[in-house]
Amino acid sequence: MKLFSRKTSQYARIARVAIIELDLVDQVELQEVTIRDRHSELLNYNPTGKVPTLATDDGFILSETRIIVAYLNRLNPEIKIVADDSDGFSQQLEGITTAFIDGISTWTRERKFRHESEQSPSIIELERSRALRILDYFEKISDRLDQTPKLAHITLASALGLEIRLPELQWRPNYPKLAQWYDEFSQRPSLQATKPES
Repeated sequence: MKLFSRKTSQYARIARVAIIELDLVDQVELQEVTIRDRHSELLNYNPTGKVPTLATDDGFILSETRIIVAYLNRLNPEIKIVADDSDGFSQQLEGITTAFIDGISTWTRERKFRHESEQSPSIIELERSRALRILDYFEKISDRLDQTPKLAHITLASALGLEIRLPELQWRPNYPKLAQWYDEFSQRPSLQATKPES
């Protein structure tokens, strides 16, 4: 199998963490690719040009992080990363953490990749407000977050790790319980091996 990835992609990071946690490192080749590039090798596999993309041994091209992680989880079902119908709370967290990382990503792209004169204050405010609501939620339920490497936890940690690229987020002072959980969870070897770059 081959995972097309970028070290700067928080979505690809989730898949890379899952590969490590599921003990599939020897089965999945990682290939760094360019994105937003009409000459990218990735386009030979996935017309969306998005990472992560997984080329499976049985000839499928999978995109979208949860689909990829669910597929990988089936290769090692003894370790349960993706929530199933029997775990409503984890499914709830997966949905909220996905919305969180999507919003933070939009906010980051607006700030980092658009000239200041082209940035949309309304989009930035929308995503800032959404992020704060979600941070409030996770601070309130922080005692229900454990250190188990589930998809929701990995996604939450990947989103929080984007603080390195979005200094204005400054979430730590107001969310001490969440910061404590994040700092402990981030010590996992899989998170250390995939630390985001600024």
